[in-house]
Amino acid sequence: MKNIFIAITILFSAFVFIQCTEDEVTSTENGTLKLEFDNVVGTSNLQLNTSNFAFENALGEDFKVTWLSYYISEVRLKKEDGTYFVDPVAFDGSTGFYLIDEADAESHVIELKDVPPGSYTEVTFKIGVDASQMTQGAQTGPLDPSIGLFWSWNSGYIFFAMEGASPVSTAEGNALVYHVGGYKTLDGSPNLVNNIKEITLTFNGDNPIVDADEDPQVHIIMDLKKFFNGPAGNISFASNSVRHSPASCVDVAQNMAAAFNVDHIHQ
Repeated sequence: MKNIFIAITILFSAFVFIQCTEDEVTSTENGTLKLEFDNVVGTSNLQLNTSNFAFENALGEDFKVTWLSYYISEVRLKKEDGTYFVDPVAFDGSTGFYLIDEADAESHVIELKDVPPGSYTEVTFKIGVDASQMTQGAQTGPLDPSIGLFWSWNSGYIFFAMEGASPVSTAEGNALVYHVGGYKTLDGSPNLVNNIKEITLTFNGDNPIVDADEDPQVHIIMDLKKFFNGPAGNISFASNSVRHSPASCVDVAQNMAAAFNVDHIHQ
């Protein structure tokens, strides 16, 4: 009986070892990791152009959304050993810049390619576009000025754009307009503010494993309700419904940085 017990114990240990090994990196080849951005308003999934004022901010003011887009750039992944994968950036816009457009479902997923194998613990990215690194007139891809998110070379890009309407807005057509931009400060130009925000999100121990045989996807939530209610306080549609300059967007830019979090990971 003792010998049978020992044999069973050995078999069980071998099974556990195999299972644990399967959860670890099994290849030395590079792989891919996807970042999926899901836009919500509190507990509701964001929908554009609703027939009614479907959403409510923290002050109880109703609103709807007609446009939501934002730029993600300079993505880095931190590995369990402390090293980083840095997504290549070309400042002509051809690589390393991503425009998340609520109206375009395909744009919600960023695919990071040629990521070294390993277990990753966090992701860092910027919301914004550092126009100081660019050559005037050379932009392409998501940074093409014809997309309509470019102010000027002095003010740079609108890197978070939300438009909609609220019955309490005093703007024409009850409009809501929040265009967040600004990448630099300049003496004598009070309207110029650096509103670019860098965000680091941890995976809370649920580390995605990257290798040639795995295709993990990190599901990131952007909560628009927090854009109007965050570290900088509540934004009232009744008193301030239109923002379209860098200096006027300092508070919503601070809130914007706190609106993102990792919800779950598909391995």
